[in-house]
Amino acid sequence: MKIQEKVSTLFNKLDLVAVGTVGSDGTPNVSVVFWKKIVSDDTIIMIDNFMKATKENIQKNGKICITFWDPQTEEGYKVKGIAHHHIDGPVYEDGKAFIQSKKPGRIPKGVVEVKVEEIFDITPGPNAGNKI
Repeated sequence: MKIQEKVSTLFNKLDLVAVGTVGSDGTPNVSVVFWKKIVSDDTIIMIDNFMKATKENIQKNGKICITFWDPQTEEGYKVKGIAHHHIDGPVYEDGKAFIQSKKPGRIPKGVVEVKVEEIFDITPGPNAGNKI
């Protein structure tokens, strides 16, 4: 699914996003990610510097939800997709170059690639909860 401009604009504006995953036993997990980037119309990467449960859950089932909102405007979105954790290869190298452009010398433990499948509006109002 293509990431709409209004969604990418807010995503890029905000420092932090909440990332939800679920374990094979159904246990939910939420973490916060700072190093993130939209790399194409339907793909987001996130740098793994400290992921543990998030990484394990992605490796088991790949389901992921990324939520972000602006507390000033109350605009927000929920992005669902399939994630893959990379420790080598082109996606890893792209993520490594991204983090090193911000933090020279930083070597990520991995790079999470998310293929976006669905986007929902979570802005308060009549469209809250609707699929975009």
